[in-house]
Amino acid sequence: MRRITKRIPDPRELLKDLSGPLHNKDFWIIRKSLWLVWFVWAFKFSLAIITLLITSFFGFSAFVYYYTGNLTDDSGRPLDFSKLDSRDYRQSSYIYPYDSDQPIGRFFYEIRDPIKYEEIPDLLKNAFIAAEDQRFNSWIQYGIDPLATSRAAGIAIIHAFGLNYGKKQGASGVPQQLARTLFADEVKLFRNRTPTYWRKIFEAQVAIQLVKRYPKTKLLESLMNRVYFGHGINGISEAARYYLGKDIRKDKLTPQDVAILVGLNKSASVYCPIFHEPAKPQFESGITEEKMTEALKEYEKQKIQEGIRLHLAKDRANWVLERMWKNDYINEAEMRSALFKKDEIQAEAVHITPLKNKDFGYGNRLVKEMLLFMGYRDEDLTSYGGFKITTSFDSRIQMIASEEFNKHLSLINSEIPENEERLEGAFVIIDNKTGRISALSGGHSFDETQYNRTLASRSPGSAAKPLTYAAAFEYAGKTLSDQICNCPFRMRGANGKTWAPQNFREDNPVSQGYIPLPIGLIRSVNLATLNLARSIGMEPIINTAHDLGIWGNTRTVRDSDGNIWFKQPGQELEGGLVPLLPTAIGASDVNLLELTNAYAAFARGGIYMKPTLLTQIKDSEGKTIFNAGKPEQKRALSQETANKIMILMRAVTKVGTAKISMRDIKQQVACKTGTSNGPRDLLLVCYTPEITMGIRMGYDSNKIIALPQYLKKVSGASNLQISGGWVVGPLFRKIIDRIYEDRQAVDFPPEIEQGLEELLASYPARYK
Repeated sequence: MRRITKRIPDPRELLKDLSGPLHNKDFWIIRKSLWLVWFVWAFKFSLAIITLLITSFFGFSAFVYYYTGNLTDDSGRPLDFSKLDSRDYRQSSYIYPYDSDQPIGRFFYEIRDPIKYEEIPDLLKNAFIAAEDQRFNSWIQYGIDPLATSRAAGIAIIHAFGLNYGKKQGASGVPQQLARTLFADEVKLFRNRTPTYWRKIFEAQVAIQLVKRYPKTKLLESLMNRVYFGHGINGISEAARYYLGKDIRKDKLTPQDVAILVGLNKSASVYCPIFHEPAKPQFESGITEEKMTEALKEYEKQKIQEGIRLHLAKDRANWVLERMWKNDYINEAEMRSALFKKDEIQAEAVHITPLKNKDFGYGNRLVKEMLLFMGYRDEDLTSYGGFKITTSFDSRIQMIASEEFNKHLSLINSEIPENEERLEGAFVIIDNKTGRISALSGGHSFDETQYNRTLASRSPGSAAKPLTYAAAFEYAGKTLSDQICNCPFRMRGANGKTWAPQNFREDNPVSQGYIPLPIGLIRSVNLATLNLARSIGMEPIINTAHDLGIWGNTRTVRDSDGNIWFKQPGQELEGGLVPLLPTAIGASDVNLLELTNAYAAFARGGIYMKPTLLTQIKDSEGKTIFNAGKPEQKRALSQETANKIMILMRAVTKVGTAKISMRDIKQQVACKTGTSNGPRDLLLVCYTPEITMGIRMGYDSNKIIALPQYLKKVSGASNLQISGGWVVGPLFRKIIDRIYEDRQAVDFPPEIEQGLEELLASYPARYK
């Protein structure tokens, strides 16, 4: 019989299986072959010796540089370890509304909110240590972890022999991670993260120097403030706010929250807890079915890949939870309740908080321009200041006004062909008691157009007429019982041409001849107002405008004394009210912010206040460096004059140009509409006893506005004339109704309502 023998396998084939249990069917022969057993053990002993040598080399290098080494950057200059003392990293400046501690915007080069060690929750610090540097607080961790380094070096050598034993590890603890993060700008090896032994040696040298100079608490604080968490986010505090919507200084973090944040440190892109939906393919006409199918397959492939990546992110968070449990930072029940389920592949782990609140886009830009006007540098705001800027904005009022404003503009613009210019607008809301700017917007979308129309110089139209009547009461002694002439006239204009003004065309025109003075403002009669201005002269009207803070300078706001409250960076002092007759009915351009603030003085009984945009600024250490304090008050008009204007503007909502839009309104309002020549600008400025709101609409190109069809449907009339009352009135009504939904309605003073009743009782019936 032929002798049957077993072939002894090649040892190299057996050694390839050392990454797990040896299941080779011929493995029993090894046990029978003593020389092969000795060979395997000799190989293991050699690996141990090599590992020991590598570890000794690391230790020797670190020892030498610990005592005598000079660590330099790529330019040969000594590394500046003192930069850790100055917290030398770029910091964002944060903008807050007046009524909330949730930021509404940021000024940043890098998005970072530095946090102190004692402000970081213990669970978060412990989880970071458990995942990144288990022996961080041990005496053997003095810049490097020798056990982790030995393990990583040994596995690296095994992999170098082509053997798949163990998972490659970096072995970089907190000091080493901080070393390469801190000096990434100075050391190219740290910047490009080249996986070489020389980088690891230099990293260890720097880490040992850091541990020598600083307490470990300082190192952990600095690293957690420097880690990049993806999506432009730097530092653990901003990461918690972005991914979890939580402020780690005061909000409690769950174990799952902590695991998500700590897991991101390994790789912000791989372990991001957000499902990034791939862009759906857009097909043009004429595309072949084959290309369409190919594009759809690629889209589905990307979705699957993204689902797998999100699965990896959850696995990473689960691994962190297990490390927290094994290190006794949480108990087993807490760990199991926090673990992500394996079958929830495409469910996002978090709900992100946008970095910017779209409702405050124009307001935040104005805040920055105001700070620049005050003397702050751009780098102070975006890189080094770390300011906490509290504004005057009321987040609820801003949200309501922005929502209704954008909805109203969308309805109007939905009737305009896509290739034509869109109607734009702006609004400003001011708190009457304090002068704070509660809300503003300079357009429908700051992301699409950053042109702030609250500062645009445009014609106020008839919204300027209360200034003319206020001047008549204040300087000429006119009363509500006086008569004014609604009479046509012709005169030579400044350009040498004949000017023959006319009244606004309407179904029920005011008769020519002398009419009661109140009708001139209530019905916004051009000729009557112009004749009133001719009788008192333009000087009182210009003075009244100035006293109320209306100067008409380009993209500039001045107070009642003429001092510049705000001027856009780079803007020269230009423009101004023209002291000619057409200014009496709104021919001189003004900005909406000045105009609205002037009306707020009417609401205060003639008291002028400079508007307030910034209420407080704190530096990165929490020290108050600016406080607006209580606003100064200045009497611009007598109480008697202010009351007369208030009575007339209340009558506008009852029998005048705003009566339709303000019919049966819950909260009492006083209004004046404005329609410039063309019309090219439509305005409405109204106030309650508490707030004043100005709204303007028009095309940026200053072209003539056509009446939206949907307003014709709402009004039930097809022959409407375009006016501020018809186009802007419904928007104001929606905003004011929502503001006062859960707010107690406030009445005007009794003397105002009594004066209104007396005026309406004597008001001609044909004009009601």
